[in-house]
Amino acid sequence: MLKNKSVSDEVYDILKKEIIYNQLQPGEHLIVSALSVKFGISGIPIREALVRLTAEKLLILEHNKGFRVAAKPCNNDIYQWHEARVLIESSIADAVIEKITQDELGELKRLNHDIRTHGHDGVYDNYSDLISMNAEFHKVIVNAAGNSLINDMYTVLDFGPQLFLFHEGQGVPDLDILCDEHDEIISAIEEKNPVLYSEKTRLHIIRGFKRQIASRKDE
Repeated sequence: MLKNKSVSDEVYDILKKEIIYNQLQPGEHLIVSALSVKFGISGIPIREALVRLTAEKLLILEHNKGFRVAAKPCNNDIYQWHEARVLIESSIADAVIEKITQDELGELKRLNHDIRTHGHDGVYDNYSDLISMNAEFHKVIVNAAGNSLINDMYTVLDFGPQLFLFHEGQGVPDLDILCDEHDEIISAIEEKNPVLYSEKTRLHIIRGFKRQIASRKDE
């Protein structure tokens, strides 16, 4: 029986980890009733966890077939994610420069410091925290533009869980480079230079994609 923290959250964490580390294989079906027996709980928190994993694209929900583990992302999936991010993050330069607050700038600096000093081995919990902090860094910038529709679009682009599968727990070999590029973006914002911000952001995302492809074990 699972301990009471949030039962749905615990199931979500366990299943996510099993997917990331290939204990659940792509195409494998997850049956609510079977998982209910496995964890010794009702089907309601099980289904809640499965829906969350589906939203993160780690599972696929098929009509009349239920939930199954999604295929691992390929190079093109990662490329399309970065391409969409370039379009959004580099195009909001004027709004970010105009509207970002000192508190938001301070948050960017804090997050980047935490990323730089964070353990970045292939351990699941460390890597999970690192991906979350990096995602939060970019969300702070997008939120600073003050456009709710853009925020919604950017939220849909959340691809962090897919990076686990893409790198298979390798960790982040380019952490210092990533943080140096974050510092350049912060500096461009502080200089109130939208052209420089846009260019630094575009290069950061493109270079990040190239580093991720280069770091693949099977490449």
